[in-house]
Amino acid sequence: MTITFIILAITITLFISGKLRPDVVALLSMVSLYVFGILTTSETFSGFSNTTVVMIAALFIVGEAMSRTGVTSWLGNKIVALSSSNANKLLILLIIGTAIISAFISNTGTVASLIPVAIAAAWRLRTSASKMLIPLAFAANTGGLLTLTGTPPNIIANQALVDAGYEGFAFFEYAYIGIPLLVAIVLYMRYIGIKLLPNNTSNKMEDIDESIQSLEDAYQIFEGFWRVRIRPNSSAIGKKISELQLDSGMGISLIKIIPNQHPAQTLLKKVGLNHPEDDEFPDDNRELHMDDELIVNCSENRIKRFIDKYNVAAIKVEGDGEFIKENVLTDEVGISELIVAPRSSYRGKTINVGRFGEKYNVQVIALNRYNKRIRGREFVLQEGDTLLVRAKWEDIRAIQEESKDFLIVGHPEELAKEVGKISRKGLISIFAMAFMVVMLVTGIFSSAISVMLTAMIMVAGGCINMNQSYRSINWNVVIIIAGMIPMGVALQKTGAALLIADSMVGLLGDMHPTFFLAGVFLITTTLSQVMSNSATSILMAPIIITAALQLGYSPVPFMMILAVSASTAFLTPFGTTTNMMVMNAGNYTFKDYAKVGAGLLLIFFIISLALIPLIWPYQ
Repeated sequence: MTITFIILAITITLFISGKLRPDVVALLSMVSLYVFGILTTSETFSGFSNTTVVMIAALFIVGEAMSRTGVTSWLGNKIVALSSSNANKLLILLIIGTAIISAFISNTGTVASLIPVAIAAAWRLRTSASKMLIPLAFAANTGGLLTLTGTPPNIIANQALVDAGYEGFAFFEYAYIGIPLLVAIVLYMRYIGIKLLPNNTSNKMEDIDESIQSLEDAYQIFEGFWRVRIRPNSSAIGKKISELQLDSGMGISLIKIIPNQHPAQTLLKKVGLNHPEDDEFPDDNRELHMDDELIVNCSENRIKRFIDKYNVAAIKVEGDGEFIKENVLTDEVGISELIVAPRSSYRGKTINVGRFGEKYNVQVIALNRYNKRIRGREFVLQEGDTLLVRAKWEDIRAIQEESKDFLIVGHPEELAKEVGKISRKGLISIFAMAFMVVMLVTGIFSSAISVMLTAMIMVAGGCINMNQSYRSINWNVVIIIAGMIPMGVALQKTGAALLIADSMVGLLGDMHPTFFLAGVFLITTTLSQVMSNSATSILMAPIIITAALQLGYSPVPFMMILAVSASTAFLTPFGTTTNMMVMNAGNYTFKDYAKVGAGLLLIFFIISLALIPLIWPYQ
């Protein structure tokens, strides 16, 4: 027991000091318990087979799939659209919308997707983004208290109850306290927090609208977009794309094919959903049919040749960035700039746009040299030339990762998440999420199996591939939880948890149980300001349950306040990942978090003490 206490003290000290990565600290703690003979081998690695760890890892995949398919960004843009150019209304809607989204996907994924949306909206309303971003982060943490899967501490507290032989919390049961807390944060931020937040000049993050405008300024790309319709008597009917030789023979870049639409499909377009059969990146073997529409990019002379040769109709597209977002960018396909690298093997070589595009699976839209567009289908490439290309996001990333000939401008991975349209894959991800909620509410399968099945459906549906799935998992969080679960085992095995619980019983035994509830909140929130809230929950859960049972109380209200207080890291930027994510974007200081968060933390404390015993009685 003494050795366990020493390892625990060192672990907490290292967590707080920040001298080592939290996941490294968790692994060192886990291994130390084995080295000193506290745990067996199976007990030491028990965290890695724990259903909680598996469930949290799968939830990261689910959240990333929602983000990649544009669902999160689409919802964020809808929230902004409802603000009616009113900054106060935007703040309220942003808090509520962020909380609701983060109730179903990871807080980190929600904030990552909504930061660009919030900043762009703030700039359009001529208000500082720093008035929006801390509320965004705090709302994500609070939104996690609306559902069982909203945040890891919820899952940990629930599993601790189940392990102790009690019935776990229902999927939406957390909302009984989560909704009052959400109302509290809305009112607090609208009337108090907004006055305490700094009016910083933030670093404007590049959003998709700004990116498109900069591309138009550099390449004049709107000069060459055309909408072509295949007439009933066109000779192109029945021909494959490859037979038309559009790119290699006529110098025409085929961007997209919109098949002949019937009324139901047209209705889908009007409500903002992609046509389920739209060919966003046409295959060479695709046959053309009567009344198909083609979006192409070329000069006026080349479109005339196309009209004459195949008897098609064409109109020039007069548009802005909205046209690009509607017809060029999707969750699958995007545009990017390739800069010819200093040591590129293409320097001084003549390239044919068509053949170059075939090699790299890209459509070359334009070339820029010394801030001037160079026209034509063949170029002698020079160092620093920039090619504007359209391709599948995965092909753009492949060039970025594998090619030494070109440098990628911008961040394709992030722009892919900001398209803000719901495609067929977006619908799949929504249905998969609905499936998960139904499974978790009805209890047909265990929570871990339900979430894992949802992740598998999203992978099978093409919402996210396996490589992206592995990258989406926040392994830092997973390792921390898996590494700290053995500490909970050690505390129970050695009697350390019982000793601490006995001390709490001796101190609080004659007092009203509300004092015990308050103590759990204060200890947990204090630790969560300076170390992982997941690690805090794992350490506190066995102690709290043991103490509650010794005092003759139901452990349910104490597990609920454990989950709530673990999500109240409002005083420091490093309390949660979401706090850190908005720090640079809003140019915040440490003092900003403490100034805004202190009042909110006090309100959460009072509401929790007042409501939790009423909803989940002590007996």
